[in-house]
Amino acid sequence: MEDGILSRLNFLKCRVNRVKRILCVVKTYFQTAGLLNIRMLYSLILKMVSKKINQDLVDFLEDCGVCQICQLRYLKARGNEYQSIKETFQKLNIKYEKLDDNCSEESAMKKPRKDVCSTCLGLFSKEFQQCIIEAILKTDIEKYDYRDVVVAISLPMMLQIRQLSMWYGLLERFSSFIDMEKAPDVPLKEAAKLILNPIICRELHRNYEANGVQINVTLAHNKELDELVKLQKLHERAFPRPPSSKRQDISRGLIEKQYIPKRLKGELFKQFFPVPPTVVAEPLNLKSIELLGPTIFVAGRYCKLTRELSHTPWILNGHRVMKDSIEEIIIRNVTPLLCNDQSKVIFMSSGREDVDVRCLGKGRPFVLEISNAFTTKLSSAAAYRIECDIDKSKKISVRHLQIVKREELVHIKSGEEKKRKFYRALCMLQEPASSDILEKLNLPQGFEIKQKTPIRVLHRRPLHTRPRMVYSLKAWVHKENCKILVLDIVSQAGTYIKELVHGEFGRTVPSIAVLIDRPIDIVALDVMAIDLDWPKPIKNSHFDE
Repeated sequence: MEDGILSRLNFLKCRVNRVKRILCVVKTYFQTAGLLNIRMLYSLILKMVSKKINQDLVDFLEDCGVCQICQLRYLKARGNEYQSIKETFQKLNIKYEKLDDNCSEESAMKKPRKDVCSTCLGLFSKEFQQCIIEAILKTDIEKYDYRDVVVAISLPMMLQIRQLSMWYGLLERFSSFIDMEKAPDVPLKEAAKLILNPIICRELHRNYEANGVQINVTLAHNKELDELVKLQKLHERAFPRPPSSKRQDISRGLIEKQYIPKRLKGELFKQFFPVPPTVVAEPLNLKSIELLGPTIFVAGRYCKLTRELSHTPWILNGHRVMKDSIEEIIIRNVTPLLCNDQSKVIFMSSGREDVDVRCLGKGRPFVLEISNAFTTKLSSAAAYRIECDIDKSKKISVRHLQIVKREELVHIKSGEEKKRKFYRALCMLQEPASSDILEKLNLPQGFEIKQKTPIRVLHRRPLHTRPRMVYSLKAWVHKENCKILVLDIVSQAGTYIKELVHGEFGRTVPSIAVLIDRPIDIVALDVMAIDLDWPKPIKNSHFDE
C-alpha cells in the first residue's frame, strides 16, 4: 500500500513539474498572441492538481486511523465547514464514505478497529460529546441565571505529541507540500471551539458568549504519564541544558514553540514515538468539569454607628481581638444571594476608620469584588432587603447598594490622596478655652503639615514623613464643658487626625497643640463626610429618604 502511494506521489510530482513547464510555454505564446486568459487556464490546472493532492492526503489519513473531523483539520477547514462533513468533502471534490456504526461481526473481524482517532483520541466523536454534555447537566449550572456560556477545554499534552507525530508522517509522504515550521493542521484547541462549543450550547439551550458562565472541561488519558516520561527523555536529548542550569519543565507552550520539524529532527523523534501515531484502543476520559461565573462588583456606602468595631478582621498574635468587623458584616449579608464561596470575596473601601471612630453623614463608599457569581443582576427589592438585614446589626448601616461595572472601580482606587475628608473631633484642654485659643484655631485658609507615620501603625506602614494639607479648621467650645473644644477639620485624605491634634511628641508639625501652645488631647472622632460622589445615589425602596 505504501509503495503504491509513493509511486502515485512521484508520478504526480513529475506531472506537476511538467505542467508548469508547459504553462510557461503556453503563457508566452498567448501573451504574444494578445490573449490574456491564460490565468484562467492556469487556475483550472492548479485546481485539478490540488484536488488530486487533497484526495491522496485524505486516503493517507484514513489509513492512519484519523477521523473525518481531523481529516478536515488537515484540509484546513474553517468555521461552518465542520458542521456538515459530507458537504465540505463534496466541495473539496473528495470521496465521502459514511461511517457505518452497525457493521457486521464478520466485517469487523476483517478490519482492525479504528474507533478512536489516532490524532484527537476520540475528542470529536459523538459519544464523547454526549459524555461531556451529560456531565455538564449533572453540575449546578441551573443556579446560574445566565443564558450565555463559554467552554474552555484543557487537553492532555500527549495530544500535542500525536499532532507532531502526524506532522512527521506527512513530511515523509508529502515532503514537497508540507512546511517545516507551520503546522499542517488546524490546532485542536481552535477546532474544539469551532466544533464542540456550538454543539454544547445547542444541547444546553444557551448562547455562546465570552462573558457568560465559563465551563472548564479537563480531559485526561490513561497513557499520559508514560508519554510524558518519554517526552522528558526526548527533551533532554534534543535540547540539552548546561550542567549549572535548572531543569526546564515541559509545558504546552514549550512544545508549541520548540517541537517543530525545523528544530527537532525526525530521526531523533522516532526513537521515542512512532511516526505516524498509532491507533489506540482507549479514548480520552473526562477528568473534571468546573463552572465559573463572571466576576461582579457590588457597591454602596456604609455608615459606622459604633466605636467598637474594626474595619477588617482584627487578628493580634494569632487571636481575634473583636468578634466582628465592617467587612464581615457586609459580606455575609450581601453574598449569599450572589455566590457560594464568601472566602473569595474582596472588600474595598475609600479609606478606613479606626476602631473607635464613627463614620456618619452619607457614609463611606465601598465595593465588593465577587467572583463566580450566580447572577449579574441585583433587584431594588433584593438590595433593600440586604440593607435592612445589615441595619439589624445596629453597628453599621448601608445604603445605595447596587451592581457597578469594573471600570467604575477607578473611583475607589485612583487619586485617593487627592480626596477631601471632613471630620469632627471632640478635644479636651487642661484649662477652660479662651477667645485667644478659638481665634488661633479659626483657620479657613488652611495650612500644610509634615506628618511622620504614627507609632501605632508602624507595624503595618513604612516609616515616612508625608506632607498633608489641612484645608480648613474651625473650633468652638462645647456648651456643657468649657474645657472641651469641638473641631471641624477638612483635610487631605491620608491625614492622621488624632496625631494632628496632639502632635505625637513632635512627629506631626505643626499640630493643633503647637498652634495653641497648650497640651490638648482627642476624646472622640467622627468622619462626617467623604468628598467622593460615588456610587450614584439609588432608591432601593420608597422608604429611603
